[in-house]
Amino acid sequence: MTMTDPIADMLTRIRNGNAVSKTYVDVPFSKFKTKILDVLKEEKYIKDYEIISENSKKILRVYLLYYGKRKAINEIKRISTPGRRIYVSKDEIPVVKNNYGIAVLSTSKGVMSNKKAKELGIGGELLFYIW
Repeated sequence: MTMTDPIADMLTRIRNGNAVSKTYVDVPFSKFKTKILDVLKEEKYIKDYEIISENSKKILRVYLLYYGKRKAINEIKRISTPGRRIYVSKDEIPVVKNNYGIAVLSTSKGVMSNKKAKELGIGGELLFYIW
């Protein structure tokens, strides 16, 4: 059976791994997911990720970040889904939890956080919130 929303699947795997304090989670590979993980790494929500080839399949191994016993990720909320796309202009880019969290957007200039999109003055598809 095919997966209808691979981004939501990746976010759920990260959320579940984080909930049980796993050191890493494995996610099926895609270039778009690596762009999202680059943003999460830059914003210090994950420690790192690596691409692993197993039996001619590529896997993304995502290393979760913890500060002692405190988790770096408290919540992840998917906004735009394949059945209901949500687009925002540069003026509609949301502030997440009084700038405690970030929104991740897919723009014409690539995947980026709401802070970077506001700096560049561009909108795009609102993928998810994380805090």
